[in-house]
Formats: sequence, structure tokens, C-alpha cells
Amino acid sequence: ATLEQLNELRQMVREERDSFSRGDRGAGIRLSGEFHLKLAEAAGNAPLVSFQRSLVSQTSLIIAQYETGTRSHCSYDEHMQLIDAIEARDAEQAVSLMMHHMDHIDSKLNLDEESASDDLHAVFSHLLKKPKASVKG
Repeated sequence: ATLEQLNELRQMVREERDSFSRGDRGAGIRLSGEFHLKLAEAAGNAPLVSFQRSLVSQTSLIIAQYETGTRSHCSYDEHMQLIDAIEARDAEQAVSLMMHHMDHIDSKLNLDEESASDDLHAVFSHLLKKPKASVKG
């Protein structure tokens, strides 16, 4: 990863943290997904990017419906630690952090049907377009 890519990733993590801090869970989930896509792009591996696109869209839906607790499903602290390991070119540490990160995500999901949230609106609210005001002529 280049310094520019690492700085962009750090900015995304700050925006993710800020979204969750102000209670905008939908934006936080979207930004976390975008972080993972940018991380794959920084690896310069086209098949990984393609796979990540599919995975992020699906996991964002699952997280929106089944995440328990109030903190971000993807800890921004974990994201920053991962960026630091990548910057240090410490592949062993990066792999270890990513495995811990995946376990952390998994531990916050309750896939019991009764626990499903209806928070899909929050995840996709940015896609809703406001109707344009009609112009009388």
C-alpha cells in the first residue's frame, strides 16, 4: 500500500468512528464496508477486489440485521491497528489482526431469527432520493 492509500484508509476509519459516535449506524456500516473494499484495492489483487465487492454487500446486510450490542461491528481501533501493521510491512501481524477482527465480527452476530433488526433502512437511506420540487410553468 502506498502512503496515499494508507492516509485514505485512516481518513475512512475516522469518518466511520464519527458516524457511529453521532448515532448514524447506517453510515458507519457503509463506511466500514468501503474501508474493506479500499483495503482490497490497496493489495492490487483484482480477484480479491471482486470477491470483496460481493462479500461486503452481503455482510453489510447481515450485520445490519443481526449485530448485537451498540458499538461498531467493525471496531475502528482494529482497523487502525491493521493499517499500522500494513504500513510497517508486518504481514504476520496483519494476518493475526485480521483473524482477530473476523472473530470479533462473528462474536457480535446473533443469527437467531427473533433477534433480526429492521435497520436495513438505515443502511440504504443514502440511496433514497428526495423528490424534486415540481416546477409550475
